[in-house]
Amino acid sequence: MAVRHSSISRRLILSMMITMPVLLGLTAIAIDRAYQSSLLKAEENRLLAQFFSLLGAVEWSENEGFSTEDRLKEPGFWQFRSGLYADIQSPDGKQLWQSVSATTLSLPNNFNITKSGEALTGETTIDQKPFLYYRYKALWETDQGKDLAIIFSLYSEKTKLLHEQGQFRRQMAMWMSVVAFLSVFLVSIIQYWGLNPLRKLAKELRLLEKGNIERLSDSYPNELTSITSNLNQLIEKERRQRERYRNTLGDLAHSLKTPLAVLKSGQLDSSQRDEQIQRMDNIVRYQLRRAVSSGQQQLHVKTPLKPLLESLARTLTKVYRDKQFTLDLILEDASVAPVDEQDLMELLGNLLDNACKACQSKITITEQRSSAGSLTLLIENDGQSLEQEDIKKMMVRGQRGDQYGEGQGLGLAI
Repeated sequence: MAVRHSSISRRLILSMMITMPVLLGLTAIAIDRAYQSSLLKAEENRLLAQFFSLLGAVEWSENEGFSTEDRLKEPGFWQFRSGLYADIQSPDGKQLWQSVSATTLSLPNNFNITKSGEALTGETTIDQKPFLYYRYKALWETDQGKDLAIIFSLYSEKTKLLHEQGQFRRQMAMWMSVVAFLSVFLVSIIQYWGLNPLRKLAKELRLLEKGNIERLSDSYPNELTSITSNLNQLIEKERRQRERYRNTLGDLAHSLKTPLAVLKSGQLDSSQRDEQIQRMDNIVRYQLRRAVSSGQQQLHVKTPLKPLLESLARTLTKVYRDKQFTLDLILEDASVAPVDEQDLMELLGNLLDNACKACQSKITITEQRSSAGSLTLLIENDGQSLEQEDIKKMMVRGQRGDQYGEGQGLGLAI
């Protein structure tokens, strides 16, 4: 049964579609609460201003009691059912004065104000409609010098406020919907643009799988550079490994050519034939061992340099015992190279063999370390130097320098 893999784009879109309404909803609630609080505060401040207006306009007399006549300028107090009402009552609930706008209303008369100078604000219901109120208890000094306890009450109908709040909520819901739609649209575009390198990588991997390209391009963001670089290294390593296997087969065929030609001549006795067969067996074993060591190379393996070079130096000194030269090793005991031991022996063995052939009397092996910690190995001799063009040519597989009249031009290339 095929497993259906989820898409990163689909995950991001679904996550955004889930989280966006939640975030916008919480934002809308916070804005609505702040707006509602602002409206209530503004209405309370308006009632407070109307209280001071009423307090400055009201007068008291023994015959008429409290009156305002034309001193109260707020038109809301004089218009019938205007939504703004006021009255003055005694602490026991007796009404001493009320605005014309409250003529047909039964205003509340049960108050919880006990101290003079105390003010209360809150909400109440009058004729099944919500109202905001402001109450203030005062001591009014009469003409006879007596203190009369009275309670000022002002009421503002909340219908307009609630209507304004409802209209604000509808407007906010509409704009939040627009913001949500635009957010999803813009984030989708940003997401498409942001994930484009991944789509490009998938496309190049398909082309690589089909053999249409040989490596991944380098034009990737920093977050993907390490991945593409490692993939390119893996691809290059696999390519080099295939090439090395082909070269090993070529080296094997080249090495077997001479003993096969000797065997085909038919002019060999039994011991000579066995000698050639043994030689061919040794060649095959060496090439197989070389191919296996190449395939299993690991970069974390560290090979000490000095013991390996000392071993090669002893061997080559015996091989070239007829040639008088000195081989000096100037290396630290702790020097290592991140190369497989067999590959390093083959590499340094070819170089030292060439140095032994080319030198006059001296070979020197030294090391240099850079500030970054990298190590450079120098193999120098006092023989004849080569032109730069000859050096490049000798690095090509099968090309010979022809200084010594022997070899197949494979050593440096290998």
